[in-house]
Amino acid sequence: MAHAVANRLDRSALVRWCFAGGAWGPTLAAGFFALNAPHGPLPCPDDIAVTTAACIATGLATIGPFAAFAGGR
Repeated sequence: MAHAVANRLDRSALVRWCFAGGAWGPTLAAGFFALNAPHGPLPCPDDIAVTTAACIATGLATIGPFAAFAGGR
């Protein structure tokens, strides 16, 4: 099983993985901040940075594999 996954994990799959996970993070963070906007002022820059970094890490861990292995044949 691991050998089959290793054979499919080429350069284009890694690019899809990073692009999808990297795009998911800022999008999700922007959604979180948009949901919070009616409740008060904008959060501090540190909160924005930490939330965005956590969302990018989450995107790389969850959305990235789907994009990597579902894209190419």
